[in-house]
Amino acid sequence: MAKNDGAERQRRISYQSVLMIVVVVISIIVAGWTLVTVSTTSQVPSSDFVTLPNQPLSNKGDLVKFVSVTAISQKGVAVGVKGYLRTASGAPVSGATIYLIYFLDFSYRTQVTTTDQNGYFQLYFPMNWTGWLPLTGIYFGDDQHQGLKQDFSVSGETN
Repeated sequence: MAKNDGAERQRRISYQSVLMIVVVVISIIVAGWTLVTVSTTSQVPSSDFVTLPNQPLSNKGDLVKFVSVTAISQKGVAVGVKGYLRTASGAPVSGATIYLIYFLDFSYRTQVTTTDQNGYFQLYFPMNWTGWLPLTGIYFGDDQHQGLKQDFSVSGETN
C-alpha cells in the first residue's frame, strides 16, 4: 500500500513538472510575441528605400549630434521617427541628408530624409511597431560639420 502511494505521488510530481514546463514555455512565447509587434501595412512605397552611399564620414568642421530622436505615433502605434541634428553647441544643422537604417522583412533597409532650417527631420517607415526598434542614423557631414553614425533604440510605445 505504501508502495502504491509513493508511486502515485511520484507520478503526480512528474505531471506537475511537465505541466509547469509547458506553462513557462507558452508564457515565454506569448511575452516575446507581445513585446515587439511589427506590421508592414503602411503608405510608404518600397521605392523609398535607398542604397547607402559608400563614402567616409567627414572629419572636418563642428561636431554634431542627434537630439530627441523619438517615434512618430498615429492611433497608438509608432509609424516613423523624428528628431533634430544639432552641433555640439546646439545650433541646428539645416539641409543635412540623414540616412536611417533598420531591419525589416529579413534585411536591412535604408531610407533618407533632409533636415529643415531648425535641424528637424522626420521619416515614416513602411511598417508600424510596438516595443523597441533598433535604428542607425548616419550623417556623412560636409566642410562645416563632421559626419556622425549613431545607433538608437526607439520605443514604439505611446502614452
